[in-house]
Amino acid sequence: MKKIVLSLVVICAVVILTACGSNKLIGTWDGKTTDGIKTTFIFEKKDKVTFKNEFGFNSTGTYEIKDDKVTIDLDIWSSPIEYKYEIKNGKLNLTATNGYSANYEGLTKKK
Repeated sequence: MKKIVLSLVVICAVVILTACGSNKLIGTWDGKTTDGIKTTFIFEKKDKVTFKNEFGFNSTGTYEIKDDKVTIDLDIWSSPIEYKYEIKNGKLNLTATNGYSANYEGLTKKK
C-alpha cells in the first residue's frame, strides 16, 4: 500500500513540475515591431512582464498564457491585448488578435 501511495505522490509531483516548467516565454526577448521599432519584453515567473522600446517607453504589467495565446496587460495600455504567440527557430512572434495593435516578429531571447 505504501508503494502505491508513494507512486501516486511521485506522479503528481512530476505532473505539477512539468506544468510549471512549460512557460517558454520566461526571459528577455529583443527585436522590433513589424514597423521597425526596437522593443524588449521581459517575461518573468509569476506572470510579470516589463516592456521597453527605443522611444523610452518603459512599462510593467502582467501576462497570462492560454493555449497559443498570451494576454499582456501593461500600465501604459488602456486595456489588455491578446496576442497569438509562436516560438519558431528560437524566435518569438507576437501577432495581435485585435487586428490593429503592434505585432512583433523575430524577437530573440537573450541568454
